[in-house]
Amino acid sequence: MPYMLHFDFETLDFPDEMLYGDTSFPNLVLENRAFFFMSWDNAGIRGVPHVSLFFSLLAIGSMLNSEPPKLTESHSRPKIRSSKKKSIVVVNAIEVLTQASDGIYWVAKLSQQVYQTMVPLFFLATGGIVLALHLTAQHKIVQDNEVMSRMCLQRMHPWLAPNSSCAVVQYNCYQEGVVSPPRDVFRWLEREVVRKITFMHCSEFQMPPIILEFPSLMGIELWNVTFARWGEEAAVSARLHPNLLFLFFSFVNMTEIPDGILSPELPELLTDLKFAHTNVTSLPEAIVKSWKRIEVLYVEHSNLEAFVMQLPALSELSLIDNKFNVIPDEAFSTAVSTNYYNLALSHNAISHLPSKVNFCVFNLALEFTQLAQLPGWVKENVSVSLSLRHSSVCEPSANVQLPAVAHCGENDPLGEERFPTKIVEPFRALNA
Repeated sequence: MPYMLHFDFETLDFPDEMLYGDTSFPNLVLENRAFFFMSWDNAGIRGVPHVSLFFSLLAIGSMLNSEPPKLTESHSRPKIRSSKKKSIVVVNAIEVLTQASDGIYWVAKLSQQVYQTMVPLFFLATGGIVLALHLTAQHKIVQDNEVMSRMCLQRMHPWLAPNSSCAVVQYNCYQEGVVSPPRDVFRWLEREVVRKITFMHCSEFQMPPIILEFPSLMGIELWNVTFARWGEEAAVSARLHPNLLFLFFSFVNMTEIPDGILSPELPELLTDLKFAHTNVTSLPEAIVKSWKRIEVLYVEHSNLEAFVMQLPALSELSLIDNKFNVIPDEAFSTAVSTNYYNLALSHNAISHLPSKVNFCVFNLALEFTQLAQLPGWVKENVSVSLSLRHSSVCEPSANVQLPAVAHCGENDPLGEERFPTKIVEPFRALNA
C-alpha cells in the first residue's frame, strides 16, 4: 500500500526520487517482487500463487457459509433378539476390554504427560534459538565496522553470515585516498547480500575483478570517474550477474564504451543503460548484438558526433544535448522498435527529421532544435506529447500547422533531461 500511494497512474511510473534513490529502488524491487514481472510469460507464472490463494479463500468461505447436514430420524428400528449365547460372548468381551483398558489408560496418561511437557519445551527452545540468532545478527560487532560506516548505506543482518553484510555499497576513491579501488576491495562483504555498488571520484578507475563475485547485484553506478580500464576480466555476464538490472555512467571521462559491457552474454534482466555527462563520441556497431535486451538507453550531455544508426529494440531513447546535427532518413531503418514511450532529441542542432518511420511515439522531445518543418509522421504517430520549446518550428515566421499535442511555450513534461542529475548529485559529493 505505501508504494501504491507513490505510484503515478498518469505516467505509469514511480517518482524519480524513488527510482534513483540509493536504497529506495532496491527496496522497491525486493519488497514487491511478487507483483513485478519482466514479460507476459513471467506475469503468468507470478500470478499462479495469487490465483491459488484466491480460490483457497473462496473454498474456505464456502465451507464457513454452508449449513450443517440435517439428521433424519429413522422410523423403523431393528429388531433385537435376545440370545443366551450372545450374552455370554458379550460378557467375556467386556472383561477382556476392561483388562486391556487399564494398560491403555496408563500408556495414554504417560503419553499425555510427555506431550504436555515436551511440546512447550520444544517451542520454548526454538524461540530461544531464534531470538539468540536474531539478537546476535542485529548486535554483532562487525570486524570492519569503520569501513562499514564509511561505505555501507544499508546494512543487513542475515543469520550466521561470516562476513559483514551490506546491501548498498558506495566506494569513494577520494575519501579512501586512491585513484582506483584495489582488486579485492570488497573482500570483507557477504557476497549474496550486495544489491547495488556505486564507485565515485576515481581519477584512474579500473573495475575490480571482485565484481564478479556478487550474484545478487542489481545495479552498478559510476559517478565522476576517469576510465582506465573495464576489461573482459571484470565483465558483467548472465551467468555471474543473473539479477543485474541497470548500469549508470554519470560525469564519466571515457572516449569509448568499455569492453566490460559489450559482451554478447550480458545479463538477461539488464534492460536499463544510461550515460550522462560523458565525452563518448560514438557507439560501436557491436551494441546491436551486445545490447539486444536493452530497452532504455540514455546518452545525454555527451559528444556523440553522429546519430546512432544501429539500435536495439528500445522503449526509451534519449540523446539530449549531443554534437550531431543530422538524422539520416535511414536512421531508424535498422531499429525493430514499434513503439517508443519516450524519444528525446532536444538540444541538438538538427534541422530536419527522417521523412518516414515505422513506429509510434508517446512522448517526443525536440526542444532547442533548428527544425523548420515537421514530417507527416510526427502529426500521425505522436500520441501524447510533442515538446518543441525554443525550436525554429515554433517561431511565427515558420508558419507551420502544429498537431494538437505540440507544446511551444511549455517545458517538456518529462523534464529537461531524462536522467535526473539534479536529484542524484547531492548524494555524490566528494565527502559523501
